[in-house]
Amino acid sequence: MVLSGIWKKQDGSKDDDVLKNIRISHDKCVPPRDVQELCASVGWSRREPVLISRALLNSLAVVSAWENGVLVGFARATGDHVFNATVWDVAVRPSHQRKGIGRLVMGELLKELDQYEIPLVTLYADPGTDSFYRRFGFSTDPSGVRGMFRERM
Repeated sequence: MVLSGIWKKQDGSKDDDVLKNIRISHDKCVPPRDVQELCASVGWSRREPVLISRALLNSLAVVSAWENGVLVGFARATGDHVFNATVWDVAVRPSHQRKGIGRLVMGELLKELDQYEIPLVTLYADPGTDSFYRRFGFSTDPSGVRGMFRERM
């Protein structure tokens, strides 16, 4: 499913006690093996570390969440800095899900994207995750536009 929309900053988010030990970073130099391990923990296919590094450096924004030196949450966005951005790779370690880390990571990523004043932020949502992204103002495209894919073989 492709969710898109003009994301509006939402005020009044709560600080959860659960999150007090979480350190957020906006540094693009996240160790690729940590990203690889986090992605594997949520069942995603393996990516080469050198390609992960390139993807991070080419990203418009990167947010990582750390607990005691362990990567527990991650998201990144690509874009043209002007008209469009797309959110990619939102992942939270299964042992840390439903504790507010995904909400924290997405909030931080969208705050960073707000600095560019980009009017359209899109994402591709896995089945069953719509309600998570809707709380940030995302919705299915009201004009019926659907995502299409071209995968290089």
